[in-house]
Amino acid sequence: MGLHPAEVTDIILSHAHWDHMGGMDLFPNATIWIQKAEFAYYVGDAWQKGGQHGGMDLEDMVTLVRRNAGGKLRFIDGDDVEVFPGIRAYTGGRHTFASQYLLVETDPPYVLASDNCYLYRNLETMSPITTFTPEDGPANVAALKRMISLAGAPERVIPGHDPLLFEKFPGKDRVVVIRQ
Repeated sequence: MGLHPAEVTDIILSHAHWDHMGGMDLFPNATIWIQKAEFAYYVGDAWQKGGQHGGMDLEDMVTLVRRNAGGKLRFIDGDDVEVFPGIRAYTGGRHTFASQYLLVETDPPYVLASDNCYLYRNLETMSPITTFTPEDGPANVAALKRMISLAGAPERVIPGHDPLLFEKFPGKDRVVVIRQ
């Protein structure tokens, strides 16, 4: 993208799994944005008896705490919250404690679904991603429908782990470029 990592000012995390948070330390000047409930759970209760912290890296949580102490962490508190002009955060269907996805209000709009939608197939079949429990599956399907509504079309919902992204949005060096 032509930026030095020190020039990145802000990073919005979709959720606390290692594959979405790892590498934060490579952006020393960036303010990190995360759902308030996601942060609270994964630096606290998740590590207590009965807590769930699968997919989390302890060092990533320590990095978040350090960013918070250094004034470089901001909380998004809830659903349908404007983070920046033209970027809104929505809570997902519980992929993690308080995962979120983003609406980018371009013309036309796009939804960056992250792990609230793994594959285009989830959208096509309206089937929850496999990491959801049977109890949480309906909430994930509701979130998928909402994503399509927000984006205006299923092809403008960008799944978090679909290799088809590289065909639909060719880029460079395994970075997709989404443009109209």
